[in-house]
Amino acid sequence: MAKPVIISNTTPLINFAEIGRMDVLRALFGELVITPAVRDELTAKSELFPNAALVPALPNISLRAPADQLLVKGLAHQVHRGEAECLALAMEHPDSLLLLDDLAAREIALANGLLYTGTLGCVAKARQQALFPAVAPVLRELRTKARFWISDRLAEQILRDFGER
Repeated sequence: MAKPVIISNTTPLINFAEIGRMDVLRALFGELVITPAVRDELTAKSELFPNAALVPALPNISLRAPADQLLVKGLAHQVHRGEAECLALAMEHPDSLLLLDDLAAREIALANGLLYTGTLGCVAKARQQALFPAVAPVLRELRTKARFWISDRLAEQILRDFGER
């Protein structure tokens, strides 16, 4: 059986890069695939997220463009180009897992039967595998260093789920 393709959108990469924990994504998934639009978004945001701009050069990151550019163009009417490319590439690889946080992109993934998780799902999986000793410091760093918005209610629920509240 083929190993599933792990396709990441921009936000999870920014989040883990900016807290200095790309090793967690590598430990969880091994190789990550990004699309040209994701690469471009990461480099375009280099002033705001300097660590994330280095992600495309990491050894476990590979670049792959979706073949169906008409599908990308159609999806880009509903989501940003990076998400559109990730979704189209995932549709070409039905055994793939998408890493994405955008709600509209998740709705499209769900409607098309695609598997996905996001930054917080990766944090939870990493905690379950003891890659983080605790979730609270990670959530704090995501909010401050990566500027990732997490509602107080959701943060409290995650902390309760892991017995940290």
